[in-house]
Amino acid sequence: MSAEILNQLFRGRPMRTIFEDTSLTAEMEESRTRGNERKSTLPILWLVALLFLVGTWGIYRWADSHRAVEPPAPPASLEDDLQTSKAINKFNFSILDGKWAEAEEMLSTAAKEKLKSENKNLAESLLGKFKDYKIVGGEMTQSIDRSIPNELRIDCLYKFSNDPSLYKIEQRIISVVLVIEKDNLNIDRIKIDKWTGADSVEQKEESKTAVSN
Repeated sequence: MSAEILNQLFRGRPMRTIFEDTSLTAEMEESRTRGNERKSTLPILWLVALLFLVGTWGIYRWADSHRAVEPPAPPASLEDDLQTSKAINKFNFSILDGKWAEAEEMLSTAAKEKLKSENKNLAESLLGKFKDYKIVGGEMTQSIDRSIPNELRIDCLYKFSNDPSLYKIEQRIISVVLVIEKDNLNIDRIKIDKWTGADSVEQKEESKTAVSN
């Protein structure tokens, strides 16, 4: 009777052996172990990623605060065409832009004293009657004179106009003399020491020569 009941209960179902039950239990245990391992590994991965980000940021901050030191500028020299061109161009551009205070900062002590004794500002001394004209050009020429020791004379071509349409433009050669002078920190700097004004005697003599020729 009991055999018939068992047959009815398990009819159509395959009978599992004790070995199959053991294998199933082992698989379930292994799956549970892998799940636990993944859960325990995840925080470690997050920690590694966080440490990597913090380390990268630290390296960036260190590199940013320890940038390579730029090499010191070469000593000021009137023999260095790059330095003298840079100085004269800065002077000319300051005047073209109407930044007279910047241009006056480039003057030597002797040049500043000369302006003071003449009771003139740089625009009045340099441009003369053209000081109220519009300056439409100012650039160095290839005319350079090194004949006087410790001085460099460069001719600059300036263009002026008081014509609103800029149809009429007057040109003048203004000679600028560069020297080396120590600044407040006892560092040699290239300075503007002398110049010929736009309406100076030299300009008038050149005009007469040009007419006679």
